[in-house]
Amino acid sequence: MPNGVSYSIKKLNWTNKIFQMGSHERFRQELEVLGKLSNSNVMVPLAYVLTEDSAYLFYEHVHKGTVFNFLYKNLVNVLDWPSRYSIMLGVAQGLTFLHGCTQPVLLLDLSTKTIHLKSLKEPQIGDIELCKVLILQRVLGVSPLLLARLDTFLQYAYTMTVTMAGNVYSFGVIVLELLTGKPAVSNGLELAKWALSYSARSSEREQILDPRIAKRVVGCSSQMLSVLKVALACASTSPEARPRMRNALRMLFNA
Repeated sequence: MPNGVSYSIKKLNWTNKIFQMGSHERFRQELEVLGKLSNSNVMVPLAYVLTEDSAYLFYEHVHKGTVFNFLYKNLVNVLDWPSRYSIMLGVAQGLTFLHGCTQPVLLLDLSTKTIHLKSLKEPQIGDIELCKVLILQRVLGVSPLLLARLDTFLQYAYTMTVTMAGNVYSFGVIVLELLTGKPAVSNGLELAKWALSYSARSSEREQILDPRIAKRVVGCSSQMLSVLKVALACASTSPEARPRMRNALRMLFNA
């Protein structure tokens, strides 16, 4: 902009083949609600422009990139444990805030690809508008981002709803990615299922941790194992067994 401030702009097409958008007026109303939210760990639209063919959403420009980029594309500078732990806490705080709103905001897609970094210790949850304004048109055309969160995806595909428990599961997978350095799905194997089966052998749990950071700092692996318990609880196969986000946040603080 002329004053030197940079913004990120997201363009959504009304005619997108994957999603069937609601009315322009409904979209505007939802954006007005989201724009009033205020939390340092949540990316909210600062402004919007609606045209006949598209919607343009303006956001604060976050320079660092996504957690996904830092975990899997930046192979030179490996994220250290303090940064990863700060990211977990920030995401948990943002999600707790969204779930605690008078009208709770649930996320259609929560993954390392939608967590943006203002700094290596300041995460912001993005794409919060998706669940509010997008309606899935057909299961086979779903965004590939959702395939990394099969629990949430299947739930949404069959019930057309997104739940807090589904969001907690996605958060658990994000924590597992930060703990292990492994993607949510690799060679058809879901990280959550792998971690749950592996962790059943308590004597081998430490082998789940990302070896690039687990042994760098004295006591680091001990805290990582404590956080692993939180991640496994959030990624439980039973939605009823998963903690509420405010409880997951408290568990992380005490890890």
